Amino acid sequence: MTVGNNIKYLRQQKNITQAQLAEQLCVSYQAISKWETGANTPDISLLPQISKFFGVSIDTLFSENIEDASEIYEQMQDDDVIRIVQMRGKEILKVSRVFSVDNPPIEIAFPRNCNDHTQYFKVEVFGHVITDSSINGDVICHQSIQCSQINGDKIHSDGDIHAYAINCSGSITCNAIAK
Repeated sequence: MTVGNNIKYLRQQKNITQAQLAEQLCVSYQAISKWETGANTPDISLLPQISKFFGVSIDTLFSENIEDASEIYEQMQDDDVIRIVQMRGKEILKVSRVFSVDNPPIEIAFPRNCNDHTQYFKVEVFGHVITDSSINGDVICHQSIQCSQINGDKIHSDGDIHAYAINCSGSITCNAIAK
């Protein structure tokens, strides 16, 4: 997929016309049309403005798999959550529920001081994560996570959570396995 195809995809997702995008970027609608057909590409100086307008990274504009990338970006907010996303190069991988050679787990070691009783952080996992440490904070798991212990106020999983102990003072929502 070219940058022009990605701009077209993002524009259509925002449900705006070429003329509306052109007005936002201070270019002609013909320029937008040429980008989207591949006849031309945006000037490099416009890339930060384009990425900011669509709420994606500049890398995403050049992504071969923008549908997956934009799906994940739509779920993200600008907050203090530590997000773990599985990628190959610049491509965000759609990870299956099963480990394989193509979908290996990510092994993570959180810094020692992140897991003492004074530190509390939120973790969101897009992929498979294995850690030998405990997580003191809220956890959102989209594929799978294996750890020794989770101590949080909220735990949500569309995937599998395997932990020796889960201590939750708030809500646990699991659509799969929580052990």
